[in-house]
Amino acid sequence: MFLRKLTVILVPLGMLLFLCLLIQLLFSSMDAFFGPLLLGAVLGVMLSLLLPLAGATRLREPFAWLLWLPAAVILLILLYQFLAWQQIGRDLPVLRLLVTGDARIIITESAFASYMLTFSLRTGKGI
Repeated sequence: MFLRKLTVILVPLGMLLFLCLLIQLLFSSMDAFFGPLLLGAVLGVMLSLLLPLAGATRLREPFAWLLWLPAAVILLILLYQFLAWQQIGRDLPVLRLLVTGDARIIITESAFASYMLTFSLRTGKGI
């Protein structure tokens, strides 16, 4: 039971980390059209696989409401990225790893967070 709940929480975060690392690889090695095209295809596939891999596939999934936890973590990361963009809190040593100026990564993080929050509200108990 605990392992299943942990899977629902950690799989979305792992997929997002993989996708953010893949963004840098795709845009540095491909041109301006096919890089975003392939990235959009990968993002769509990952968002469609997000729920089955996390184990939340039924309409009334008992653990789907736990998707708000990784979404909250991602929203906190986005908040820190915004504050760092405003030159606030840039000197924190560990959190400096989260600072990015790349709009594609911010779009990807916000897409994952909104998708997980929406699914959490639709299938589970909500937030």
